[in-house]
Amino acid sequence: MSNSVSAAAPPGYRLGPLEFATGMSGLNAWTYLYVCLAIMPVISFLSFSQPYVLTEIIGIPPERHGQVTGLLITMHEIVVLALVSFAGGLSDRVGRRPLYATGTLIAGAGFAIYGMASTVGDLYVGRFVYAIGLAFVGVMIAITAADYAAENSRGKIAGVSGVLNGLGIGIATALFAALPAIFKSQGMTSAEAGRYMLFVMAGLAAFTALIMQVGLKGGTPSGTSVRVSLPRILQIGIRQGLDNPRLMVCYAGSFISRADLTLVATFVSLWLQRVGRDEGLDGPEALAKAGLMFALIQGSALLWAPVAGVLIDRFHRLACVVAALLLGAVGYTLLGLQEHPFSPIGYLGCVLVGIGQMSVILSVTGLLGQETPLNVRGSVIGLAGFCGSLGILITSLAGGYLFDYWRISGPIILVGLANLAAFVFALVVWLRSGRPVKFDPAEARSSSIIGAVH
Repeated sequence: MSNSVSAAAPPGYRLGPLEFATGMSGLNAWTYLYVCLAIMPVISFLSFSQPYVLTEIIGIPPERHGQVTGLLITMHEIVVLALVSFAGGLSDRVGRRPLYATGTLIAGAGFAIYGMASTVGDLYVGRFVYAIGLAFVGVMIAITAADYAAENSRGKIAGVSGVLNGLGIGIATALFAALPAIFKSQGMTSAEAGRYMLFVMAGLAAFTALIMQVGLKGGTPSGTSVRVSLPRILQIGIRQGLDNPRLMVCYAGSFISRADLTLVATFVSLWLQRVGRDEGLDGPEALAKAGLMFALIQGSALLWAPVAGVLIDRFHRLACVVAALLLGAVGYTLLGLQEHPFSPIGYLGCVLVGIGQMSVILSVTGLLGQETPLNVRGSVIGLAGFCGSLGILITSLAGGYLFDYWRISGPIILVGLANLAAFVFALVVWLRSGRPVKFDPAEARSSSIIGAVH
């Protein structure tokens, strides 16, 4: 049972073609856009800098990187898996802002602990703290994306958010390239430079948490507090999915898209650096080659994001998810099968990976926001986050093993096959829905409120 939300709140802020949700002020909107940029270094920097931390700070040989990285990510995702649904449901009770800011601050503490690490055991402690913060941050990213966009502007705002996310990852990459060199020029060793680099990231996280607390909208979108237990949160998310197959597609897409981000930030970087060394390049040259390919992936995603946003508001969002998953499957598989990725075909694979990855993230974000009832949005998106963490956990365990014992591009091929499986499922749901092509805002459930959630 559902009913429509009252339109008593003031109209949302407009910024050119972007229309924000009812009740959003200019401060809320601009803060949201800043957070889309600033949160990505907090999320991606630790994974991207992992090879440097392992080699220069802890002193672990490269042949052990796959195993150690896989175990660190596995522990991280177990923590996130345990907390993410609870975080989503809790946001329906206390609002998004305090959880988002607190999670970012905790993630910053994780950076600081990493910066003081001297053993692998210390890295586990730092990663554990960081994972607690990311459990809240990750689900709040998805929930605020659903909260802040007006229905007819979900794709465009998602596209702009995607551009800002990509720029944020670019900032993380630039910081990783620049900070150690800056600190080493001051007479520090490689290990000391790496530690100070991590302390800078801790400061950035703390500053971003402060901005969140000042500028994001307080309260819950429905104006009510949903008090439910963790089992009930999971039950709500599962029930909504069973009642609405499109949400099941979103859960599958979340499983894939989170794994995509982790694999690109971690295993693609490790793989490309290893290939560079195997081809006779020294450490800095291998890192530069890997950085170029990584930049190609992120640059393609960045340029494609606004195009994808327009398409998501024009075509049926379920059809967009189907197409996005197919692109991801082709891109990852093509790239992962290359014995010599530093080639024209390898570059093409990087472009397709970037476009496919961004398309999956944005189309799933649009469909999830469209299909989620207002007063249980946190619970439903929390379950989507749970699926994403499960995807990372499974692909990290399998990916670390494949990296060490099969082929170093094995994790990339694995994600390509996972995209293909999700594509088949989404295609079946789309076909059974009557093969819709055009976007119809009348289908949206985003302004409905379901009853009997206590």
